[in-house]
Amino acid sequence: MTASNTQTVTALPADLVTRINDAVDASRDELVGLVQDLVRIPSENPKLADVAPGGEANVQDRIAVVLEQLGCEIDRWDALPGRPDQVGTVRGAGGGPSLAVNGHIDVVPVGNHADWPYGPWGAEIHDGMIWGRGACDMKGGVGAMLHAALVLQRLGVRLKGDLLLEAVIDEETGGPGTRSTIERGYRPAFAVVAEPTNMTIFPVEGGLEWLRVTITGRSGHSAWRFKTVHAGGQGTAVNALEKGAKILAAVQELERAWAVRKVHPLMPAGITTINPGVMAAGSGGGQDGLPNVMTAVSTLPDYCSLELSLKYLPSEKTEEVRAEFEEYIHRVAQTDEWLREHPPTIEWGLRGVSFPPVNTPVEHPGVQTLIGCLAAAAVPVKIDGFVAVTDTAWFSEAGIPSVIFGPGTGAGAHGLDERLEIEQLVTGTKILAMMMAAWCGVEP
Repeated sequence: MTASNTQTVTALPADLVTRINDAVDASRDELVGLVQDLVRIPSENPKLADVAPGGEANVQDRIAVVLEQLGCEIDRWDALPGRPDQVGTVRGAGGGPSLAVNGHIDVVPVGNHADWPYGPWGAEIHDGMIWGRGACDMKGGVGAMLHAALVLQRLGVRLKGDLLLEAVIDEETGGPGTRSTIERGYRPAFAVVAEPTNMTIFPVEGGLEWLRVTITGRSGHSAWRFKTVHAGGQGTAVNALEKGAKILAAVQELERAWAVRKVHPLMPAGITTINPGVMAAGSGGGQDGLPNVMTAVSTLPDYCSLELSLKYLPSEKTEEVRAEFEEYIHRVAQTDEWLREHPPTIEWGLRGVSFPPVNTPVEHPGVQTLIGCLAAAAVPVKIDGFVAVTDTAWFSEAGIPSVIFGPGTGAGAHGLDERLEIEQLVTGTKILAMMMAAWCGVEP
């Protein structure tokens, strides 16, 4: 499903840059209207909101209208039941590398409608911005990539390489949307994930792991605690919560050590955090890391779980980070008589959250081509490391180089005042159109 993967850096002719700029400016109202249409279709992620699947399918119906205008080969399938992915392929003439421009169509819940300054599904325009859930994250990027391809078609630009326009589900929970496109055979030579980046190019992002450390103890009545703690070990109870606190303190020391010695030129110092998100203790280990009983304060708990969100550098390997953490916990356990004989257990990929890192070299032709497009659009070139996680992780997992780049400053993303700057939308659309032409190549 890809064309030639020959990778070169091509500068666009000045006249084509001018034509793209003029065409996007002339169709500005159409572009804004498309994004408004997308925002007005509720598509809250069913995993996060009490809604039935179907919103994302409705968004895909609107996207399909544009794909049909483009004459795309349209492929639509359920990545999850009732939740379809959609890829439109603009088939190239041959002789150029393929490009995917990718965007997710699920959004986080809107919360209380009354708390919004403007209706969350209204897509109203105020102060030069489109307001509403998903305007910024990331229906603006999806609208930009669709309209960019439409502009090239209207200009009579024939690409050499295949262009894949990917609209995917379930990014907000790290789900299978983009992974499903790759598993289906869409493996471009380069990919742009059009998340809002304020026109900054992000070729790297760190890895992310959710994990659970489980510590067991031995239950006993608190009336006899004095025997265990203060009276020369007459008692047999072992408080798992206290042992868990020892592990938590050790994890915090590891976090500080990593912040000193783990560095990456594009990532902020200290990005390798290990956040304690949940700690639960009580009697008996139940399901999902929760004790069977959490209200018996008179009992020394025999179960404790500690859930962590661990970030690591783009240059690190998942298996090596896991091994390093496990070895550290093992060494800590060796310093405690109980833990030495009853070592903590570690569960990785908790609730399915395990994002591999992205480490696309700045020197990669795809990055350099995008840099050239920013320069052609007279936009200052900024390159940085992304501190959260995106669908670029799944391209990286598949060995596909990618970057994060799209319109929007991120204003109000996931908040009650989400909005997208129209000027950013227009400029981002121009740059994406230039990238499509420059990377895939253009027939004379």
